[in-house]
Amino acid sequence: MPIVTGSHFRRSLWSVLAAGALSGPAVAIGVAQTDTSPPAANAVPLAEPAAIIPEESVTDATPDLMRLNADMSDRMTMPVEIGAAGPYPFLIDTGSHRSIISKELAARLALMALPPVEIISMAGRATVPSVHLDQLSFGTQVVNDLPALIIAHSDLGSAGLIGLDSLRDKRLTLDFRKRQMTIGKSSPSGLASHDRNTIVVQAKSKFGQLILVNSKLDGKRVNVILDTGADISVGNMALFNSLKQQKLVIPPRPVTLHAVTGQSVQAQFTVVRRLQIDFVNLENVPMVFLDAAPFAELDLADKPSMLLGMKMLRMFERVAIDFGARHVDFQLPQGFNDEETREKLRQFASR
Repeated sequence: MPIVTGSHFRRSLWSVLAAGALSGPAVAIGVAQTDTSPPAANAVPLAEPAAIIPEESVTDATPDLMRLNADMSDRMTMPVEIGAAGPYPFLIDTGSHRSIISKELAARLALMALPPVEIISMAGRATVPSVHLDQLSFGTQVVNDLPALIIAHSDLGSAGLIGLDSLRDKRLTLDFRKRQMTIGKSSPSGLASHDRNTIVVQAKSKFGQLILVNSKLDGKRVNVILDTGADISVGNMALFNSLKQQKLVIPPRPVTLHAVTGQSVQAQFTVVRRLQIDFVNLENVPMVFLDAAPFAELDLADKPSMLLGMKMLRMFERVAIDFGARHVDFQLPQGFNDEETREKLRQFASR
């Protein structure tokens, strides 16, 4: 059953953030410190940090380069053509299994109707209309004969959404400094690196989603899924219950979230002190927690898991998500002059 996540919380969550929930220390990025304390008897050792791969040499084909457009949140859109019509601004949502077109645009283009589809959103299950797209084009990438879901523009927040069904076996690169996005062919992994500021994290794939398993949230192991359609990060209750609330930056507070289907669901909002991905730390991570159906669909309901949203991804210079090769490249911010960080990167690159 298709999972649709991501942009559904924009209005309600940003009202919480604007009300001052994030007052305090700014978000910081850095290299995780080595834990010198003896491990517990039943502890599972972390895998060695992944080798560093040069961004310039990982693809045989020149990817499509498109300017990013900023909407009212930190999400990203790109120009998309539907047949000969367009272009229209579509979101890129790595948290959604299916591509979506707004109800208004589908009616304007008189697209052929398909049977309704039951989907899973953060608020639960819902049945939505669907249509057939003869051709979906972005840059030089073309997807033919694509079934797409229909959601009202007021709930979706854009003309449409490109999901995992259009990104299969591709490499999506988000360059936040240049405000550019590239979509190209998947690249081979395991190449030697000359870019010592890039960290490559291996991932496992489940139903098209890439899951980073070598991660911790406030010291607790967590499965991390990158969600480019969400502004804020979302955790399941298994993760929330594993955290020590006295260590949270702010006490949890209830919020009401509005799903893309128009449904509402209750959640807990807080700021978590630290997220560690491999040996990189992200600090002061704003998150919401709830028993969301997509986690259960991915068999992660009882395993501490989270969707990492755009607010935290923007802390990096560049993020490349390679669905074919199953790895994610994180480039540290330009001018990151922490010598200890650079020395660790040099050590790992030389292994």
